[in-house]
Amino acid sequence: MYTWLRLETSAELAALLQELGPEFGAEQVVARLQDGLSSSVRAILIERDYVDKDYRSTFYSFYAKKGQGYRKDCVRLHLFDETVTFDAETLKLGPHSKEELSNHYFGYMVLRPTGIATIGRTVLSPSVRTGATGSIITGKYKIHLLGYELHIHGFPSMDQHADISVCAHSACWSILRHYSQRYALYREHLTYDITLMAHQFDPGGLVPAQGLQMSQAEKVFQEAGTYPIHIARSDADDPAFYRQLIAYIESGFPVFAAMHERSHAIAVIGYDFCSLVQEAKGPVGSAWDLTKSLVVVDDNFLPYLMVGDETTSEYTPADIDSFLVPLPEKIFYPAEVVDELGPTMDLLGAYMGGLPDRATSILRYFVTTGSAYRKFVREHTSEFDPKLVQVVMELPFAQFVWIVEIATAEDWDRGYISARAVLDATASVKESLPFWLIHNRSHAVVFDRKTVGSDVSGILDLSGMEHTSLSRMEQNLRPVHSK
Repeated sequence: MYTWLRLETSAELAALLQELGPEFGAEQVVARLQDGLSSSVRAILIERDYVDKDYRSTFYSFYAKKGQGYRKDCVRLHLFDETVTFDAETLKLGPHSKEELSNHYFGYMVLRPTGIATIGRTVLSPSVRTGATGSIITGKYKIHLLGYELHIHGFPSMDQHADISVCAHSACWSILRHYSQRYALYREHLTYDITLMAHQFDPGGLVPAQGLQMSQAEKVFQEAGTYPIHIARSDADDPAFYRQLIAYIESGFPVFAAMHERSHAIAVIGYDFCSLVQEAKGPVGSAWDLTKSLVVVDDNFLPYLMVGDETTSEYTPADIDSFLVPLPEKIFYPAEVVDELGPTMDLLGAYMGGLPDRATSILRYFVTTGSAYRKFVREHTSEFDPKLVQVVMELPFAQFVWIVEIATAEDWDRGYISARAVLDATASVKESLPFWLIHNRSHAVVFDRKTVGSDVSGILDLSGMEHTSLSRMEQNLRPVHSK
């Protein structure tokens, strides 16, 4: 059964949800939508009797065993803009074609009949999240509704159940649901799976959860087939901790972040940089120094909450004291070691006429694939000397590589860089030269990694590039375009 609501006031939505039953928590849901969505959302299609696999996974293993009676089915809310109409007799959405309808669709929210913490599996477009800016890790989601196939780019979220799952379970679920959606390698894990994966043994069913230790969250990611790295802050002022945090986010890996003093966990999925270097609050030496705020999934809010020193969130990035990064196999060279390569790169710069002064330049590094780097070079062929293009296409890159970019303040403000290095992400942490390539506008140093202990294999004169601009490589995240 479907009900169409043209949004005029939040009271109308509250009244309609209240009619569905008190178990759907209408007051909390309406408050969350009212505070978190932009005015671009002008219509909601309410889908009753929706079978949600995440809720069903918990229903049969927990709620059905309780003394209080719980419904099996959920309600799903679909969000549209003002141009979409609905014919209740034919159950047809219009007036747009099937191909165009996705451009006017903003995602969905499942409501669980649990009375408290009723917001279940949700995928919303960042474009309609109030205050959302910057760049965000997203996946493409396909939604089947009334015979239509709708698509949306977003990041999954849900509220904790408050009994069988807490904030840490929700953060784990969000990250792993994103992985299963974006990468065929990972299977889908339901709420039930996440809760059991944190246990050392199968308790035979779900039991009320008191919280998760970092070691238990790490176990969840290991059980899911990823290779998590645990990074802890050494003290309150540990810039290397935050440089690594932003590097993994820029790599497209959502981060499970813990705030132990607040007993809270979130998923960090994006960032917002200063538009110009001079807007930064203090000295600038890395991409982290230009980060105005982080974009997070917090189960107490709608997704894409902006967290920074000047945002209205209840905490700041300084409250994060440790994080987990669930990495794919074959990334053996961690961000911690990449962060310490500055002196080595300065020495290699001597082969290229020097690199920008580290005291006044900006260092940025992230993981991508060798094929993605080749695609970037191919799409920006006009920026590169043909000799360098040939080398990039022929180098036997590993599946994953670290990209390290160095930029002067002037280049950064224009979206350009001054030099770039490509590192082997499968290298040993003890290697002194884990490079495939390093270049600026005048020279390139190429490394032979065919045998253990190999060194520089050649230096290329790139005089044809001296007056070109090298574009910054924006690879793994999508910019937010507010509607």
